[in-house]
Amino acid sequence: MLTGPHADAVRPAMIARRSGHILNLSSVAGIRVGDAGGVYSATKFFIRGITDSFRREVGIAHGIQVSMISPGVIDTGWADKVSNAEGKRIAQDLNEGAIHPDHVADAVVHALDQPTDVTVNDIVIHPTRQDW
Repeated sequence: MLTGPHADAVRPAMIARRSGHILNLSSVAGIRVGDAGGVYSATKFFIRGITDSFRREVGIAHGIQVSMISPGVIDTGWADKVSNAEGKRIAQDLNEGAIHPDHVADAVVHALDQPTDVTVNDIVIHPTRQDW
């Protein structure tokens, strides 16, 4: 069930209109757990589960589109913010070849730009050379 103040602000109007679009951003870590990434992956598996629940609750019952984007490594500058020397090296290595944020935005636009009778359930987008 959609809960919380944000959901309460939009859910009644979407249900009344029998239209709308909920888009959740997750990660490939919600599909496969990486080394030492159990807790982070658990949060992303939660997003996958709640998105499926939303799809069933408001999608099927009320015609509201519910989508999820699961990107891999994105070049957001995050690797430069790691303060631990070894962690920074690992992050910078992982970030090599990362996809540009514009590519994720393109995936979001694709999901949102569907006719009302079509829902893109999940888009997985990651660097071609990312090993997961």
